[in-house]
Parts: sequence; C-alpha cells; structure tokens
Amino acid sequence: MWYTWFVDNIYIGNALTSVSFNPGALYPTHYRNTGNEASFDSVNANTMKHSPAVSNADTASKRLAMGGVRTEPALPTAALSRSRDGATRVLTGYRIWRLSAGQEGNEAQWTQITDEIITTLSHIDDSWTSLPNGTYRWAIKAIYTAGVASAPSFSNSVVREQLYGTVVGFVRRGNGQGIPGATVSSGTYSANTNNAGAYSLYLPAGVHAITAAAAGFHPQTIEQISVIPNQNITLNFVMVPVSNEDEVYPVLATELKGNIPNPFNPSTTILYDILEPCAVKLDIYNARGQKIRTLINEAKATGHHSVVFDGKDDRGQSIASGVYFYRFTAGKYTATRKMLLME
Repeated sequence: MWYTWFVDNIYIGNALTSVSFNPGALYPTHYRNTGNEASFDSVNANTMKHSPAVSNADTASKRLAMGGVRTEPALPTAALSRSRDGATRVLTGYRIWRLSAGQEGNEAQWTQITDEIITTLSHIDDSWTSLPNGTYRWAIKAIYTAGVASAPSFSNSVVREQLYGTVVGFVRRGNGQGIPGATVSSGTYSANTNNAGAYSLYLPAGVHAITAAAAGFHPQTIEQISVIPNQNITLNFVMVPVSNEDEVYPVLATELKGNIPNPFNPSTTILYDILEPCAVKLDIYNARGQKIRTLINEAKATGHHSVVFDGKDDRGQSIASGVYFYRFTAGKYTATRKMLLME
C-alpha cells in the first residue's frame, strides 16, 4: 500500500465546539521529507481529480508517494495563545484590578473590580468617586482556557484628590428663633446646630442636596446646592413644626418680617405672618422696577409662614448679583423690602 495511516474526524480548535466530516470528504494525508525537515501535506480531492498532471488514481498515488503536494480548505479557528509548556489555549476575556501606586508587586493588596470575566475593551470603575485621596493604577490580565491568566499589564497612574468647601447658616423657626441641636446633613456628612441654631457643614466640592432635621419639626431638603472648593456657602433653613407653633407663638398682626439671610447666595427665606385668612401675593422686582418672579399668589390661613426664594426668575434662570425688592400684599396690608444677592 502507498499509505501507511489515515486521519479521521479531527478538528483543531477550541474545546467547546465539535466538528465532524462526511466519510466521503476524508482523504489521506502524506508524510513528505523535504530534506531539512519533515512536513505533512494534504491533498485536495478536486485537485487530484482534475489536475492534468494526474492521469489516474494509480499515477496520483505514485506521485504522492514521491512527494507530490495537494491542498484542502482550512477550517476557521479561534484566537490561540501558546504557553511556555507548549499547550495551546483560547482567550476567554479579561479581569481588572485597582491598586495603589507602588503596590504593583503586591497582588494581595489589589482590589478586583470585575466580578466576571469581561470581553469588552473598556470598563468603568464605578467606585472611583468614593475612593480616598491617593494615586491609583489598574492591572489587566488576559484570561485563557481553564482560568489560566497572563502576566498583568498596568495603566498609567491617576491621582485622586477630593477638594472640600463649607456650607454655613442657621436652622430657625418661622419666627426667626434658632433651633439648637438640629442636624444638617448631606449623604454621610452631617453637623449639628449650636444654641443659636448655627451650623457649619464640611462637604466635598460638587452639587449636593442638603437636609435639616430637628425633633418636633418636619425635615426640609434643599436641592442643587453647589459647594465650591475652599469657600463658604450660606444656606439657611426655616423649619415647619409638626405640632401647631401658633399655640406657642401666637400671630399678633399681619406682617412682612423680612428675609434671612440678607445679603444671600444662592437662596434666602422670606418670613411673614397672617392674622386673618386672606389672599396673599409676593412679587420680586429688579433694581429697574421690572417684575422678575411671582413667589406667592394664593389664599393663606392664619399663622406664621415662610417661602424660599432660590435666586431664579419666572423662567428658571439664575439672576445676576445686585439689589432686588420684594413686594408683599395680604388683604389691605402692603409692604416692600430690599434684599441683596451677592456673588
């Protein structure tokens, strides 16, 4: 016989996919010695049948035995990597770790940020904003079949530096009296008021929602407060009691009591009392006498009242710094006060 062995139903590729061939599509593979090395060549059945140089099967067999070459179409293969022990493995994805700069050789101190193997070529570290100040790097390993990992590749160093600002102000009742022991907080940051109702809250720079809470009062939250690095921002709260405060501090007359704080930035609280139920209107004017905002236009019951002016006009646009006036009308009572918005 011209052939000493045959190859049947072999697929070189990943271990997850099986491939088989019809028996009629299998042809012998011939060992050919080229002189310096041994190689395996395969014969394409179509080439063997139609090539002018091959007249019949017997001649073809003799040509093959003498070193003739034939080809067959190649099968698609997955991305492969060859290890030092010679084994061929398939790339399955990547894993990512975060580490402090200088800990590249101490893998026990790394923090893995990918719970599963990922196949994408980008990833977001969602914990970045909550990290303490420091210098960080990321390590990436390619993961192959059976969990075999490559040596890590490291990113550039990135410095995490969180800057802080301070929010200061008062927590008061509707009559302007300070509330001691109230809590002012934003997320995990909090501060308590002193006997005068004053507080100072140290916060990371950025935009925050800040809440004031005190026993016997409804909590109050003010949104979109911008904290600027190394600067003080003034923010005052006027609390509404759970019980009827009018029983303790009765209303003596309808009156516009003023705004706290004044000057202000970015918001101020306007306080007023209503002795008898009536229609109330409160408008804001600029220094040229143009009305820019209507804060109140409705009936109000007897009691102590307050409203927050957030420094924006009727279109929701922030107004410029300067002098502004607010005109208060309650029944037959009318009063006008001046306030100053400062940058």
